[in-house]
Amino acid sequence: MRKLFFTNNHVKILFFTTCLALIYYSWNINSWKFSYVGDEWAFYVFAKEIVSRHFIINPFDFHGVYWQNTVLSSIYQALFLKLIGFSNFAWRLSNIALIIPITIFFYKWMKKSFEPEIALYSTILLQCSFYLANFFKVGKNMPQALALLLVCLFAADNCTKNPSKKNFFILGLLLGVSFYIYIGPIFPILIWPYLLPLLHKDRFKQAFPSSLFLILGYSLLLFPSLVQFSTWDGPAGKTFLHREFTDNKQILVNIYHNFLLFYKNYDYIFAQFVAGPYLDIISRILAFIGTLIALFHIRKNKYLFLFISYISTCIIIGITSPYVYAPTTRGIFFLPFGAAFAGIALYYIMKKMPKYFIVLTLSLVFILNFYQSQIGVFNISGYSSTALVIKAMQDAQRSNTIKNTILLLSDTNSYRYDNLGEMRQAYDLEKIPFSIVSASQLQCLHLNNAKIIIFDYDTRAINVYNQIQCPSKFNHSREVLYPKINL
Repeated sequence: MRKLFFTNNHVKILFFTTCLALIYYSWNINSWKFSYVGDEWAFYVFAKEIVSRHFIINPFDFHGVYWQNTVLSSIYQALFLKLIGFSNFAWRLSNIALIIPITIFFYKWMKKSFEPEIALYSTILLQCSFYLANFFKVGKNMPQALALLLVCLFAADNCTKNPSKKNFFILGLLLGVSFYIYIGPIFPILIWPYLLPLLHKDRFKQAFPSSLFLILGYSLLLFPSLVQFSTWDGPAGKTFLHREFTDNKQILVNIYHNFLLFYKNYDYIFAQFVAGPYLDIISRILAFIGTLIALFHIRKNKYLFLFISYISTCIIIGITSPYVYAPTTRGIFFLPFGAAFAGIALYYIMKKMPKYFIVLTLSLVFILNFYQSQIGVFNISGYSSTALVIKAMQDAQRSNTIKNTILLLSDTNSYRYDNLGEMRQAYDLEKIPFSIVSASQLQCLHLNNAKIIIFDYDTRAINVYNQIQCPSKFNHSREVLYPKINL
């Protein structure tokens, strides 16, 4: 083990840390804690539908989940359901597995410009992220877009270093695929800083003929979307074309907030199992120091291009966001830059320190993130109503005494339980007796060998339960659930 930690073989180190990351990201993957954000289960349902259609579906269609997500991203999830089976584990694993290509291409991208040690530290810091560990447990398509962005950044840098027709064509194809995944259409704007060196007059003449192959590769995959232009109205619903605000000053506020997300979370919803600043306290300090170091060395291309790319990402995402807050779903694209700046700082700080100091620092970062992932986030955000219902069913599954679990709801309760059927199947809870009873219909027979669960805010249901008079033979128990989010 000592040889592994102190070796100069980065491949061995990253193989080890990636295996740890897969375990870390999968930790409690089937737990009720990570069961419900609020709008993610439509992705599971649609992926199941694709499997049932035997994948006979237009991959370039923009009218996928919620009529606002492309079909291609759901096909990726459907592959995991087909291979492993219809389950919560298989669905969420499709995102968690992305830490493998993310690790590979983030490391390669950083190593092309920076010292190998900076690339290594940055990659491990990114793997430690509680944000990624938790958000990857949400079965949405944003992690796919993050992986593609890093691959595109690597490919763009590759074109600068070696402007061949092959490299440009590959970049074009990657941008073409990305066009169909979440905010992929803006990727060309995010990666442009890494193509800047090619504008130099001496290099432009050499690179221009090859760069036409980028357009060719991009156009080949863009063409199917152009012939079905009418379907673009779906994804457009989550862009600046349909804003939640009318005052354009909000755009400046959004951009400003994007620059501060490493230090403060501006998503007031605290959804996606993410709460608090995007980085742990150590990574925050390192990222701030690393940003100052990058500014100090701004005349060096490697720092200049990283900084311009980060600024471009903050500005473009701020401009295109339709929200009056900084959503976690878009904040994920800032994390590689935070890890990069933190890795730069760690490299300079640890230059003359013993190697075990680096190991201790990275270990402490991991511990802080693991705590935040499993405990800290939920101390801030609490749990949703649906998550607590799933907890009650999982408790019943482990118990041999509970014959029936009943969710008691008043007639005026606004709680929506549309996804519970799919969730019971995905979590293998279908054999657990469960029913939802209206408080106005509650009878003593419902209480026989049952566990009654009631939300703490549902005072009418609680009053009905307290008032019902039943013989002692109707043995039952009651549990009050305390959700912080009524979803």
